[in-house]
Amino acid sequence: MKTIKQVSEQLNMPVATIRYYDKLGLVPQLQRDKNGYRQFSEKDIYTLEMIQCFRATGMSVEDLINIFSLDINDPILSLNQRQKIISKQREKLLKQRKQIDDALALVDYKLKRYTEMHQQS
Repeated sequence: MKTIKQVSEQLNMPVATIRYYDKLGLVPQLQRDKNGYRQFSEKDIYTLEMIQCFRATGMSVEDLINIFSLDINDPILSLNQRQKIISKQREKLLKQRKQIDDALALVDYKLKRYTEMHQQS
């Protein structure tokens, strides 16, 4: 078990962010010691890594809440809903990648043209 400070350092995630995710219920089985301090298992740390990854893709906190609050009593429905949310995020990422690829192509073209113009002068 690790403290919030240790997890914060391990994941390079602010303590306040970890507390926020806990308050939202995104780390559902988080243990506390006799003094009420959070105690993180490897599973909790993995959950935070997953949250960190999803947030890095631009996934909304609302979608994260939906993913983590789905009914575990109906695993098939829950899996389908999770898959739908994550697939939607994947499509957003693919669209962003295309926009970035298009922008890079334009920048590369301009750089090539400016280099050619500089060499001609």
